[in-house]
Amino acid sequence: MGRFLLQCDVMRIFCLWWILAGLVSETWAAQINFDFSKDKPGQIPPGFISLVTGEGKPADWQVAEESVPPTLGPLLSQARAALYQHPVLSVQSTDPRRDRFPVLLYTNEIFSDFVLTTRFKISGGLTDSMAGVVLRARDQSNYYVVRASTEGNLLWYRVVDGKSYDMLGVGVRIQVPQDVWRELRVECNGSATRCFLDGKLVIPPVLAGAPTNGLAVNDTTFVNGKIGFWCKADSKCSFAEASVRYTPKVAFAELVASEIKEKYPRLLGLKIYAQKVPGLPVIVGDINARNLGAVGTQYEADVIEHASVYFLKDGDSVEVTLPLRDHNGDVAAALKTRMKSFKGETKDTAIARATIIKKAIEQRMANLRDVAE
Repeated sequence: MGRFLLQCDVMRIFCLWWILAGLVSETWAAQINFDFSKDKPGQIPPGFISLVTGEGKPADWQVAEESVPPTLGPLLSQARAALYQHPVLSVQSTDPRRDRFPVLLYTNEIFSDFVLTTRFKISGGLTDSMAGVVLRARDQSNYYVVRASTEGNLLWYRVVDGKSYDMLGVGVRIQVPQDVWRELRVECNGSATRCFLDGKLVIPPVLAGAPTNGLAVNDTTFVNGKIGFWCKADSKCSFAEASVRYTPKVAFAELVASEIKEKYPRLLGLKIYAQKVPGLPVIVGDINARNLGAVGTQYEADVIEHASVYFLKDGDSVEVTLPLRDHNGDVAAALKTRMKSFKGETKDTAIARATIIKKAIEQRMANLRDVAE
């Protein structure tokens, strides 16, 4: 009887652990759905930037209306199913150079382990008809790419320094008909990557009769980075219903912003801006997490580029924007503080108060990448 009760207790503990583990997993899991129906037609979706690997100018990526099958799943069998108009991400370019690879990077998040899913359709291209996704990108010159071609293959490449396209010896011959929607899913976990086309594991190629559990391609060139979309030369292609499920990484700037707020409770606002990609800097740290990823102004850009200092008095508060420097003395970011003012406060006293916060943050910084990532 005692043994039976002990077994019951063990089972209850195990079940409780299993439930809690599931809750923890759900707490840490995050998902971004790229719902292009909420974006303005004819423009690049917010959070993305158009770049190019190789020669030539960036391509014209934009949200457009297209006919799309109504369901996911094995899409080849549904190619003749009823279609409906739906906003998609589309790209079309007239530059046919073979060494030109338009890239659209999502800049609001750095991903380490994730599952990226999207539907894609290749509609044309005189040079090469290709569409793909970018994984763990440092910039437009360094990333992994999984790309499909209407010539009948799906390949995984490693792009290094924008010039060397090193195929990792991984690819599969597979039909990719023109004007047919397909589903591509890529799973990145540590150094392991797996690619699925219409729900079927295709990279690494599966041998007949071989088990699929544990099959993956391994490479350690890029451990984290941005995700995005990719095409070649004058390809015309579209993407729809894209999403990424990932384990969030608490960025340095986010963590510091939260700590500073606790240390200085009279602080009304704190934002850290970093130049993650060409263009205006974006918010990478904020005591209000909803502002993360928002684009800054020319003022924050001037602080980063010229180490400028800006002061603004607004009613009962003062706002000071200062350069943040890493241990090498290089300007790594712009820090904007908003504080309660006091009677008789001057520009100099406000800057002095903001400098105390600035130094507290700089003591934690090792280099620019601490902030930018």
